Amino acid sequence: MQKIYTITCVIGTRPEVLKMAPLIKALQAIENIQVNTIVTAQHRSLLDQMLAHFEIEITADFNIMTENQQLDKLTANLLEKFSEYFKQYPCDLLIAQGDTTTTMVSALTAFYHDIPFVHIEAGLRTDDIRIPFPEELNRRITSLIASIHCCPTEVSQQNLEKESITENVFVTGNTIIDTLYSFTNKLSPIKNQHKRTILVTAHRRENFGEPLENICLALKNIIENNPNVEFIFPVHPNPNVKKTVYKHLDNIDRIKLSSHLDYEQLTTVLMDCHFVLTDSGGLQEEAPALGKPVLILRDKTERPEGVACGVAKIVGTQTNNIISHVNELLNNEELYQKMSTTICPYGDGKSSQRITEIIINYLNN
Repeated sequence: MQKIYTITCVIGTRPEVLKMAPLIKALQAIENIQVNTIVTAQHRSLLDQMLAHFEIEITADFNIMTENQQLDKLTANLLEKFSEYFKQYPCDLLIAQGDTTTTMVSALTAFYHDIPFVHIEAGLRTDDIRIPFPEELNRRITSLIASIHCCPTEVSQQNLEKESITENVFVTGNTIIDTLYSFTNKLSPIKNQHKRTILVTAHRRENFGEPLENICLALKNIIENNPNVEFIFPVHPNPNVKKTVYKHLDNIDRIKLSSHLDYEQLTTVLMDCHFVLTDSGGLQEEAPALGKPVLILRDKTERPEGVACGVAKIVGTQTNNIISHVNELLNNEELYQKMSTTICPYGDGKSSQRITEIIINYLNN
């Protein structure tokens, strides 16, 4: 009789849904695999919509977040929830993605319960333990624990090798490209012929306060001096973001603030836009796949592949620097054409298939 393996997948945030969904579907298609899914709900409202869209059935919902919850409290609550869960529902393998506190704590709990852990999007590094905070520490801890490391690129594989992590390390591509292509194959861009649209996102913890204020001031200046430009800015619901953005940018002509875009809406805007201004990790991966230049609103990135191949550029969070780089990309056609070459260093849309094969081989052996 064929052995049935139980695999538990962990999801904490909206980006994790987008990156885990194609893998969950691929695993569910395997006859002798039972897939359970834990939701911690680090992003409650943003998460639920994506779970419904992908029809992901939830085994357990920790519903962990409270307003302005501190990292130490979040970590302690997650440890308790995961421990209680695994006492009741053991599994053969635990899978989590990325660098959130959810991912780090799930790996730590797997270690405590002697459960093999699979890390999706392994090996990303900035080499500064506090940038981004706390994600860089989260991903380093997770790498020490993981039994299987699924790296999106050769660069991330080399990062692990520098840390003497070489066993069960695989270059798989990033599963977000699987999700992106599944959407773009069904969508048609509607180009705005009268305005150059720039997609803006900014939500990272290290950009709270003065850096986000600087970003907002830069956007105001760019709008004032470029009548053919418009910004679309989906504002993250975190009050540290929302309060600052609406304080500076509410009711300004050609700056379109929205509370939220679902992934289909976001993908449509991405297909239509001229380029992207962001501190998001996901957009650094998605935009190059669609030939959209990326200006990164950070001082360091754990995704240097886009910068290395010329489709992304780090511009930081100083107001004048942002203005200068945006204006250059708007006015220098040669630079724009060079940066809008469709080069996707992060995947080909088949990452979930590769990871599923790796997991099956691991379980069988």
